Amino acid sequence: MDLKKTAIEILEKVGGEKNVIHLTHCATRLRFNLKDSSTVNKDEVKKIKGVFGVVDKGGQFQVIIGNDVSSVYNELIKLGNLQKGSVEDSKAESKFKFSDVFDIISGIFVPIVPAIAGCGLLKAFLALSTTLGILSKDSQTYYIMNFVADTAFYFLPILLAYTAAIKFK
Repeated sequence: MDLKKTAIEILEKVGGEKNVIHLTHCATRLRFNLKDSSTVNKDEVKKIKGVFGVVDKGGQFQVIIGNDVSSVYNELIKLGNLQKGSVEDSKAESKFKFSDVFDIISGIFVPIVPAIAGCGLLKAFLALSTTLGILSKDSQTYYIMNFVADTAFYFLPILLAYTAAIKFK
């Protein structure tokens, strides 16, 4: 798949860089906040090679790309002056919405969920192992596994600061 060609076609089909207020991405989707969503032809966007589908919900037009989403996002940023323009336009044209708060919170916490979940599962395994008598709380294995299980929680402020820095650029 030619990522640059895909990015060019997506940008054309959503109405060009002047129609894009804000552009972000998650694990599999490009998320466009558009000035005029009526200019978007969903069927044409779906036909683009590399696009698995589209979703138009919550005032956001989402293009499902899959694992290559960050590469296509970077190509879009190179193509149009989207980062610079999106910040100015979003401040000038739209008021801070309640959904923006959820976007900020999810943008900060979603990247660290796997670390917290993994450590939580390890804590559950340790609790189960000690309850069933497989591990003793005095064993070296328990101490090491408990230390590893606590790392995400000990470093939570640093992880949150890192993901917040990425979210706010």
